[in-house]
Order: sequence, then structure tokens, then C-alpha cells
Amino acid sequence: MKKFVVILIFSVVIMACGTKQQKPVQSEPVQKDTVKTAPASEYGIWKIASYASNLGNNKNTSYITNCYAIWGTFSNASNDKAELKAKFVIDKETFCIKLLQYGTTVVKKGDETQYKIKIISNAIEVADFTARNVSDRLFIKSGDAQKIVELFEKGGSLFFYLVTDSKSSPATYSFTIDNPIGLGKAIKKITE
Repeated sequence: MKKFVVILIFSVVIMACGTKQQKPVQSEPVQKDTVKTAPASEYGIWKIASYASNLGNNKNTSYITNCYAIWGTFSNASNDKAELKAKFVIDKETFCIKLLQYGTTVVKKGDETQYKIKIISNAIEVADFTARNVSDRLFIKSGDAQKIVELFEKGGSLFFYLVTDSKSSPATYSFTIDNPIGLGKAIKKITE
């Protein structure tokens, strides 16, 4: 009886692998990944948007931000080179950088008093600035912002390196922007 059950199970398995199975369909050849290029914009990598707030004088106020995510890395006591997303928020009065750890968690004000920012342009020109985080973004002084816009307008690659002076949770942030020209034109548009 035991042999009969084994033969029966074996027969069922053989029949299941029989000719009634679906034959593989020949698919079209798989194309290799291609790099998608962004459509040409009169502002390069920048776009003009409007604040969605109806509080105070920000209603219908325009600002400039990057069209696409700018990715980099951050390091702190618990992470080494974790994913970072940087977003610029620039309007008539402020020049800000918003940092998002892991691409989603906004870096908010902690015990730091300032951030030191180093920008290296095409591995030749180095500029040092400071910024303050009073809420959920780094605010850069207007004089320093003008120098950053000038660096952007020269084009090429810009490497950003930011360091906090936090005593309880020091961190470093870094990212690179390629060919950021067009910002000056966008600023001129929103200040008209």
C-alpha cells in the first residue's frame, strides 16, 4: 500500500509537469536603460512656484525651487553616509536650503547656532558661508546668497559641504549640483 501511494504521488507530479502547461511567450528584446534628459527650461534646473499658504503676505507669493531632487549624503552619530535630499527655497526676501534626511525627514532646528557651508566650484573656487536654522530650513544671509547665485551662474559642478556646530547631535551634509545656471533669470522674474 505504501508503494502504491508513493507511485500515485509520483504520477501526479509527472502529470503536472506534462504538456498542458503554458508555453513561454517570446517577448520583444529588452532595451537597455537610457538616460532621460530633462526638457530644456528657460530657468535651467529651477522652477517658479507659489506658496500654498494664505497666511499674511505670503498669499500668492512666488518662490524658486529646484525642479528635480538633489541627492547627497549625511552623517551623524547613528548614520554614516545615509541618503540626503536637498531642496532650495528662494523668494524675494530669503535664500534657504531645506535638508531632508533619508529623502523625507526634514532637518529641524536643534541646539546648533549655525551651519558652516563650504561650496567648491569646479574643484577650483572655494567659498565659505554660514547659515542659521530657525525652523525647518537653513537661512543664508542676503550678501552670501548673492555670492552663491554668482557661483551658480558660472555653471559647472558645485559641491556643497555643510557642518553643524551642534553639541548634542553634530552632523555633516554634502551634495553636488551640476550646471545650476538660470537661477539669476528666475530671481529677476519673481522680483519684477
